Amino acid sequence: MKLLNYFRVLLESYVFILLLSLTIGLLLPQYAILLAPYGTFFLGIIFFLSALKIDLKEFAKYLKDAKMVVAVNFMMLIGLPIIVYYATLLIYPDLAIAFLLLAAMPAGMTSPLLSEICGGKQSLALVLTISTSLLAPFTVPLMVGLLAGATVQVDTLGMFLSLVKVIFVPFILANIIKYFWHHKIKATYFTFKPISTVLLGLLIMGIVAKQAATILGGLNVTFLIEIAALFVLFAFFHVVGYYTVWWRKRDDRVTITICLTYLNFTLAIYLAGKFFNDPKIVVPVVLSVLPWSLLIIPFKYGMKKFK
Repeated sequence: MKLLNYFRVLLESYVFILLLSLTIGLLLPQYAILLAPYGTFFLGIIFFLSALKIDLKEFAKYLKDAKMVVAVNFMMLIGLPIIVYYATLLIYPDLAIAFLLLAAMPAGMTSPLLSEICGGKQSLALVLTISTSLLAPFTVPLMVGLLAGATVQVDTLGMFLSLVKVIFVPFILANIIKYFWHHKIKATYFTFKPISTVLLGLLIMGIVAKQAATILGGLNVTFLIEIAALFVLFAFFHVVGYYTVWWRKRDDRVTITICLTYLNFTLAIYLAGKFFNDPKIVVPVVLSVLPWSLLIIPFKYGMKKFK
């Protein structure tokens, strides 16, 4: 029993799965690359499982402050990508597109849980998670096309259709299934996180395998600088998130910080691998899981200490 629990903890650990997936993708690319064509399927299942746990009635109930929700959605999906892209273009141009992709992502599906842990409002996080996720198929291709279109060739229509496949279709299907079999589905919730984490690992393996030779040939000081830059980016996300609605109460500000910072990096990894296929873009996006996983610890501590 203890061994099973330990195994389950490993399967639910983003950091463990990331390291394992990177290792297999880099050292056994000839096998891991076989997973690459199934990226859309993997991500669709991940979003489907997340959508099964979303209560639309609760979403409608807490959609009270429409003005704030619109303002935060605009900052997360439009304002932040613009700021991040042009700032990175000035400081470190090689990371501009990777950082743009990260900044343009909707809130991660774990945002309601993380908000509750850090002293935020789970209800507001739910509203922002659903709204930014459903807007993402429109805003992500728009922002990437407008900002990076002059630098790289961007298939905005293809990106839109892919986002529809991995967001709208699973979301609609999940709600239809939940309508008929809600109680039976609810009993299986405990399996969703390990399944989703394993699928994330398979997604990363396939993407990394395509870039294995380039990545292994470029492990140097630049690689370490890029990891440091990712931590700086996520620290910046914390600051912007906390002061986006500076006039609101502390719990609202904590919630918005979580939603803006702990973004849907899985979606970013998928888009980087499918539409750019450039290690300068793919690798930093994959490595974003490091600050995503680690910075929640000091943020949670800081919010509790200065409450």
